[in-house]
Amino acid sequence: MKKIISAVGLFFICLSIYAQTVIRNPSGDAELDQIRMEVKNTPTKRENFKLRAIRMKLWAVTLQQLGVRLDDYVAVDNRLNSVTRWNNLWNDNKPQVFSDEEMDTACKVIDDGYAVLENYQKVANNGKSLAFKSDAKPIDPTTQEEIPWTSYKGNEGLTGYTGANGPTKGEKAWTFPIGLAWESKPAIEGDRVYISSPGVRTTMYCLDINTGDVIWNTKQEIEIMGDQLYHAPNNQSSPVVLKDHIMFRELGARGNRGPTKDVVLVDKKTGEIVREIEVGHVDYRAGHAPFAANNDVVVYPFGVQDIHDTPPLTQAFDRMMAKDIKTGQKLYEMYTGYTFAEPFLDDDGWAYQGTLDGYLFAWKADKRLANRPKPNWSFRAGGAINDKSIVFGDYVMFGANDGVFYCLNKKTGTIKWKYKVDDLETRSYRHFSAPFAAEGKVAVGAADKNFYVFDIESGKVLLKKLADDWIRSAPVFTGDTFFFATMKGSFYGVQLKKNKTKELFHKHISHHPILADLAIKDDKIVINDSDLYTHCINTKGDLVWKRSTIESFEKDGNRILSDQIAGGAYYQSKPTAADDMVFFGSPCRFIYAVDAQTGVEKWKFEIGASISGAPTYYEGKIYVGQQGGEDDFYCIDAKTGELVWKQSVDWVWGSATCSDGMVYIPGIDGYAWALDANTGAMIWKKPFSRSVCSEPAVEGNTVVFGSWDDYLRAFNKKTGELLWQHNGAGTDSGVAIIKDGRVYVKNKCIDLKTGELLWEFIDGKNIFNITPAVHDGKVYMSCWHGLGLGGICVEAVVYCIDINTGELIWKQLGAGLSSPVVGGEGNVYFPSIADPYFYCVDSEGNGDGTTKVKWMYQMGNKVEESTPALYKGKAYIMSSDGYIHAIR
Repeated sequence: MKKIISAVGLFFICLSIYAQTVIRNPSGDAELDQIRMEVKNTPTKRENFKLRAIRMKLWAVTLQQLGVRLDDYVAVDNRLNSVTRWNNLWNDNKPQVFSDEEMDTACKVIDDGYAVLENYQKVANNGKSLAFKSDAKPIDPTTQEEIPWTSYKGNEGLTGYTGANGPTKGEKAWTFPIGLAWESKPAIEGDRVYISSPGVRTTMYCLDINTGDVIWNTKQEIEIMGDQLYHAPNNQSSPVVLKDHIMFRELGARGNRGPTKDVVLVDKKTGEIVREIEVGHVDYRAGHAPFAANNDVVVYPFGVQDIHDTPPLTQAFDRMMAKDIKTGQKLYEMYTGYTFAEPFLDDDGWAYQGTLDGYLFAWKADKRLANRPKPNWSFRAGGAINDKSIVFGDYVMFGANDGVFYCLNKKTGTIKWKYKVDDLETRSYRHFSAPFAAEGKVAVGAADKNFYVFDIESGKVLLKKLADDWIRSAPVFTGDTFFFATMKGSFYGVQLKKNKTKELFHKHISHHPILADLAIKDDKIVINDSDLYTHCINTKGDLVWKRSTIESFEKDGNRILSDQIAGGAYYQSKPTAADDMVFFGSPCRFIYAVDAQTGVEKWKFEIGASISGAPTYYEGKIYVGQQGGEDDFYCIDAKTGELVWKQSVDWVWGSATCSDGMVYIPGIDGYAWALDANTGAMIWKKPFSRSVCSEPAVEGNTVVFGSWDDYLRAFNKKTGELLWQHNGAGTDSGVAIIKDGRVYVKNKCIDLKTGELLWEFIDGKNIFNITPAVHDGKVYMSCWHGLGLGGICVEAVVYCIDINTGELIWKQLGAGLSSPVVGGEGNVYFPSIADPYFYCVDSEGNGDGTTKVKWMYQMGNKVEESTPALYKGKAYIMSSDGYIHAIR
């Protein structure tokens, strides 16, 4: 009997041990599942608080992508945010020091949060999509009149209503791929390939080049706060291999007072972060953090990028700096003018840097230089040099935007030879890719869709091959076989024998553009695409392996992120539509025009950094700016994509608004601008104390701007005369709209003539940071419930409010950062920051504080700050799944 009892006891002991080592509802992420088991057995303490807290926040966002609603987690998130700071900017970037009592409270919140999310993980593993279609037929666009959606929210008042009909069925018409500005080149040493990752948690991978297996990955531990996403460093640079370390450069969102301003040294054997050297902040919308390094020195472009300062500082890279890697001591600061190319550092310690003004500078970079140093030599090309130069033997080679590829003597800067293309692509910001040189040959791709190979000594064209799209990434080759990729996601293998060109293969390996330079080792080419996948392909064109560049897992054929892209929100541009075309910007620096019915590309126009605003359509032209690059604001022909004019107005995050021959522009530099829409000439500009980041609204003779200084100001739109100002109605993601003499901003209604508050809608302490919509006696507002990851709240709610009284009519989950819009048929449309669904709801409501959801369309992920455009029976929206969705 004792033996039986002992056996039964042993069985239950083994069962208990098994239960503690096996997760019942796996999340898809090994690190998270390990922590989940540890939390069940060991309460959270100070020493593991940061790791458990950030993994909990990331877990919640993963569940949101799976379509799980986290109602019960809102209270947990609010409790955590009552203990932690919003961010550390106002505390000299010093970490929060928790008392024992505060830490005990925070740790209890983490344990409670894991318990709540465990229940939601069961829902995720067992649940189904909430998406459904209506029984209605899609609208035939040929039956619809032309009602253009010309600007953010459709018109100059930004009301969200134009009379255009929206979609009726809730199904996909088409999608168009939108890539990140992912220019991170893989670094190969021996059988190891080093890949940057832009995650909040994971920043780099070391992979076996033969199998793609992870040898190690680099984890960063960040401070816990409300402003989590925007405070997390992002590795969006090309890693550099040193003797004992791998180096990368951070970019992010909170300026030089924030944490994202370093180059990071990672132990080559273990993947652990060893050291950081401060080199200056790079705004995440720049898309890439350039630098070059050897074992002694790091060389990097620098500009003062502090948009949160008063006044804001918005300087593109305008100088080259260097620091001693061992000591961190600054060696020099050399002014060059604006530069958007990555530096090249040769084996002899010479640096080469191209500039926007077309200069190539060369100098001995690995030693201390005098105050205000000068380059050893400079050469001026006929156009901007916006991509990297390379050195081979005695020569330095690069392409410029005059359509000329140059070969210079690297010691003197004198021309050896040059080659001019037949057809210059004037819509490109970088006509040529970076070159690749070996074996006496140099290869380069171009925006004229041609791939070129030259003999380095003579400049003779050995090969010219027309491709299916622009070639932005540097090619590679071995012997007489050449490899290159295009912005269509195509990969080519071409052979040159006896002066004849043979195409070996042409394969479509990605839906998204390939922007990053290729890397080659023996018979393997490693390629990073702008959808954050790494491909290893052999020289025969066969796939060896493929893996996500950010932590993720597959479910039902979809990639689910278990990490998030750090630094901020990237997929922000708001589509517009007119003349049977849809226009939108992208994080990869391109403005696109596509056919409204098919999604086929009409044209693309490239500028220097990410486009967050809407390409505003006005009288056959497109008006657009960017943040993180050059100072120029652009006017483009809507039919051809050709430049009409450009004007220096500094960085622009929001959309312009056009009215009566003028274009009104919000300036990150703290100015409201008014330009002549036909010529770009400045009419007036008015200062604010802080950034004017969001869209202006116009009605009659009045234009209204909001700012981070918390003021809303109304100006005479022709003269710039200040009419009134309202403190407490500043704008950010949510902007002011105007309809019939009233201004609606976030959760307030203000009189347009006087600036006086008429009413305010309150929902506890929840954050209203979204643009309202107004139509037919109703105003639609939205707020966050819970901060979540900062830029990704826990829950988002849309409110329908009586326009006269400010009283609630109904509310519905959705929106949060994206704004509702109203269709001509009376439907209200909005996506969500907290789930992957696009909603169509009835504007009238059910009479009980709710409304009818007519259909829900599922995307691959949430919508950040993009807002729908309605046009001829379709809705167009940009999702953070990396696609524009056309919904019918």
